Amino acid sequence: MRQPALAIELSAPYLVNGEPARYQSLWLLAAVCAAARNRGASLPAVHLQTRFPDAANIRMMVSRAFADFARWGVPVGWGPDRGQGIAGLNPARRSRGPFWIEPAAAKRVRFTVDGRSAGDAALARFVGLGTACAKHAARQADAAHPAVDYVMRDISYWSHLTQAMRGMQDGVGVAGGGASNGVADALRAAQRCATDDFQHAFALLKESLAWRRGDDLARSRAALQRFDRIVGTGTVDTAVPTFAAMARVVRAWERYAGNQMEAAQAELEGLGADPALQPVVRYNPRVRFETLNLGALVHKTVAIRDMATQPEAARQAAEAAVAGFSGALQAAYEADSVDAAQHVAANLGLCLWLFWNHALIDPRRAWPAGQVQRQAVRWLGLSEWICDRFGVGGGSAWNIIFLLRIARGNCAQDGGGTLKAFRAQQPLLLDEAVDALRPFHAPFARAKGFISWSSLASFALDEHDSGHVHYGALPLANLLLEASWFQAFEHGATAAAFATVERLAGLLGKLRAAERRFFVSAITALPRELQLAAAEAIRAAPRAARKTKGTPRR
Repeated sequence: MRQPALAIELSAPYLVNGEPARYQSLWLLAAVCAAARNRGASLPAVHLQTRFPDAANIRMMVSRAFADFARWGVPVGWGPDRGQGIAGLNPARRSRGPFWIEPAAAKRVRFTVDGRSAGDAALARFVGLGTACAKHAARQADAAHPAVDYVMRDISYWSHLTQAMRGMQDGVGVAGGGASNGVADALRAAQRCATDDFQHAFALLKESLAWRRGDDLARSRAALQRFDRIVGTGTVDTAVPTFAAMARVVRAWERYAGNQMEAAQAELEGLGADPALQPVVRYNPRVRFETLNLGALVHKTVAIRDMATQPEAARQAAEAAVAGFSGALQAAYEADSVDAAQHVAANLGLCLWLFWNHALIDPRRAWPAGQVQRQAVRWLGLSEWICDRFGVGGGSAWNIIFLLRIARGNCAQDGGGTLKAFRAQQPLLLDEAVDALRPFHAPFARAKGFISWSSLASFALDEHDSGHVHYGALPLANLLLEASWFQAFEHGATAAAFATVERLAGLLGKLRAAERRFFVSAITALPRELQLAAAEAIRAAPRAARKTKGTPRR
């Protein structure tokens, strides 16, 4: 007996045989049928994950969809083995895909858009995968030469991925507090055009890194979770060791960003102990850089965290951090990665001063403070010179922040006291710093604010305020802190100094609790007049927030 046709309306409200239907179920059936119209191809599970990237549970979505299919009387199969029939398939593996429908069953499904019959093009537009992906799936089913088939695929994936990588190099949407706009859009577009699970997983890996660099940990974690779901299906080629190693590094970054230092270290140690991945870390300089650089950052955090309670362990961690950064610098140059080199050079400069200042290295003070300051400045100069000459770094403010902080690093860090006592301190002279920067002094021109330390800080803030660059809340707060310190030191308790510290106080509500504690403590290094102004601004900030709460956005 011939079964009746299944009428599906693809325009809202979505209907199946005149009854309301769940959109996800309707979309999956439409996507499976679109693939089947191209020589009976299957629909990879990656396309479901791409279409619903924010779904908390893909497995539950698939279960609900197949329950709807059963109620509608349309047989949809899953898995690579289409020969044993749907009745013999294991439902536990259903969410892994790929999904398919036999041609006879597909013919029963009649799609309409606004009541008019939907052809292949209309169905592809609704599904949103594009005809290129569907046609590739058909070619893949009967391709005699997989390598040739691979290079004959649509290159949209690589185009979008290249645009995203260029954006990350330029700092588009990253330095400004996230991988929003250009970078994230390009990576999402790459995921939509992925023709296999490896391509999709690789784009997600890049997306997680981009959000992490933009300090958006929630989105970084969400991308990583989607990545893990794809890798967990076992369809990604695990024989690509560099991919597997970088996946471990990205997971370690996620632990590090969540302040789980021991977990991050365990992830890196697991990478080093894996017999299959040990050669990758040893012979691939890019992977070695990522491993050493992150490991050094973990050691740095542990050293500063434990210096008061476990001084000997903190000193060992500081030495491990310096060794890690040194190895990472070598690996960066071996990999011909100037962006990696500028990152690690900046970290070397900061950590050299930070560890010396806290007596974690050179505890007997064989090196005078000025000598360590100038050497730290040289490392920062190398980083900034690379950014200036190679167009990397994406307009980050961190080199300027580190430079300003090291310049005043030998001054009192708390108990600023009277304005007179504050201004009697002796930070590193600007001329000494510029002289130490040679031969990398070209980016530090007078046109960029190198007239005085306060002018440098003000120039960087003006770049942000004018829209030439965009800094996130954390680097902006650091710039404001340095600007207020040097404005007060060079010019006294001026209106500009008060305005800057009040702006800093108003920004603290946008920071994490640990970051707020740092700035509240750092403000105590300012003269008493500015401390009182900051305290009043902090108290006023909640009142201002309450007054504006509920005001509609315009």
